[in-house]
Amino acid sequence: MDSHLPEPSEFPESGLTAEQRRTLEGLLFILNHEPDINLRLKAVRALSRYEEMSALRALAELALYEEDQPVRQAAHQELVNLFGEESDSFLESIRSEFEDDQEPEDEIFPTSPLMDRNAPKNPSDYSFSPVVQEERTPLWLWAALLLFVLGGILLFVLR
Repeated sequence: MDSHLPEPSEFPESGLTAEQRRTLEGLLFILNHEPDINLRLKAVRALSRYEEMSALRALAELALYEEDQPVRQAAHQELVNLFGEESDSFLESIRSEFEDDQEPEDEIFPTSPLMDRNAPKNPSDYSFSPVVQEERTPLWLWAALLLFVLGGILLFVLR
């Protein structure tokens, strides 16, 4: 399980909500760092539910380069389920992108972004900012504001 999928910060902006983005980031983290094969297989299935290019690319990278055979097969099957007969051409287009992006032959072993051995292994080593939950206005503040407005209206009427 020495694979390395692209980090969420490497994906272009998309139409995902903040919650969907956090879920996608969590799935990618599981696929990169979780040793439990069952959790990784569940993450592959969950990843296939995203109609998002970054998720589809991650599935393709798993199908092409993943070292764990069951995860590789599951990713390939999810792509077949999504694309049908076009899945092979989609995989080939992703493979050709990686081959075009590879460095000259001075490397001992050619790598893909999936196989980056220098990738951070600890979540705190990532450069993207931590997930920050949006704060909502507390209910008590809304109630106090409502009482204040109603009290002002009542004073205005009674004058």
